[in-house]
Amino acid sequence: MSYKIAIASSDGINIDQHFGEITSLLVFDVNENDGSFSFDCKRDVPFPKAAGTECEESGCSCGKGFTDRITQTVKDCQYFLVAKIGNRPHRFLQENNVNCIEAPFPIEDAVKKLNGYFVKHKNRELHVF
Repeated sequence: MSYKIAIASSDGINIDQHFGEITSLLVFDVNENDGSFSFDCKRDVPFPKAAGTECEESGCSCGKGFTDRITQTVKDCQYFLVAKIGNRPHRFLQENNVNCIEAPFPIEDAVKKLNGYFVKHKNRELHVF
């Protein structure tokens, strides 16, 4: 069984982009059985930001509607890994069922750790009464 993760990376090796810097995301398929992963696709995210403008909805200078565009871009992914994200956009993503995690690490290391967590906790909800 596999699941998708979206990663904010400028070089395809490290998770190195802050939320407000994202212009595209890399999507990987992760095999939960052995932790192997493979590149699926690159997804562009429109970035119509006017320099120096503040965005009330997200609390960052990413432009109006940016957080919503990211949410729509990663909605089919189990997790979204980013180097840094502010509280407001993180909360917005979580409220829209996007599991966003700050992970400023090499992609390979982060995916291995994340898969270990995923496998350990994937059935946890089944035991909640």
